[in-house]
Amino acid sequence: MTQGPFHLVICPGAWCPASQWAGFAQSLGRSSSDVLGVSTAQWPVTGAGLLAHRDAVLAVLPAGDAPIVLLGHSFGTLPMLEAGLGLGARLAGAIVVDGFLPEHGLSAFAQSARSRGPEVMRASAVDGTVPPPDPTIWGLRGAEAKRVANHLQPHSLSSLEEGISADAAVLFDGMARKAFIGASAHQGAGNPFKRAFDGLEGRKDWFSVQIQGGHLLHIERPDALAYWCAQFLRMAAGKGF
Repeated sequence: MTQGPFHLVICPGAWCPASQWAGFAQSLGRSSSDVLGVSTAQWPVTGAGLLAHRDAVLAVLPAGDAPIVLLGHSFGTLPMLEAGLGLGARLAGAIVVDGFLPEHGLSAFAQSARSRGPEVMRASAVDGTVPPPDPTIWGLRGAEAKRVANHLQPHSLSSLEEGISADAAVLFDGMARKAFIGASAHQGAGNPFKRAFDGLEGRKDWFSVQIQGGHLLHIERPDALAYWCAQFLRMAAGKGF
């Protein structure tokens, strides 16, 4: 298995543009010597199903044979897994940041079935796209919430409805290097991100850690998120903790 350094490919959450991850990428570059580079997928909007999102991930892969670690945030875990199928030996690991795990459902809406979210989003969709929600649902307040709201983009409804393939769903099973970084703010059994994090307790095949904050950790706590990603990359490179 490769010892790195690695190219990190970020798969953002729904409604989140690639530019939203720039601060985190800069912090990671300062925190880790195990990073060759960072690229971030920019999601399509109109008529874009889950496979179009997979293609957006593949479009930002660096040329060559450098080992790749994928990072999926929230919804981004699902196209991340579809993209990972084609990487073969280049895929060195994956980081899930407050994301969906296939064992709890194959689509974003399937994983959110205990909440009113899917119903609300279907009702608000216009021409197949769901307008971005108020960032206060993710715990942001004041000027920070307003700044984030100004840069969110509509998201394709079909990508939230569609499930990943059976092959993508089992990709984690054979992956030796995988991390789940969760947010501490989630409460209640119906929250899919809390359910995913809690389900990994005691699992030795996952590196899992929780950060104090809300769902948009890359906005609220970019340095803390970069620190823990750097620790995982260090372990993946065989350098220990």
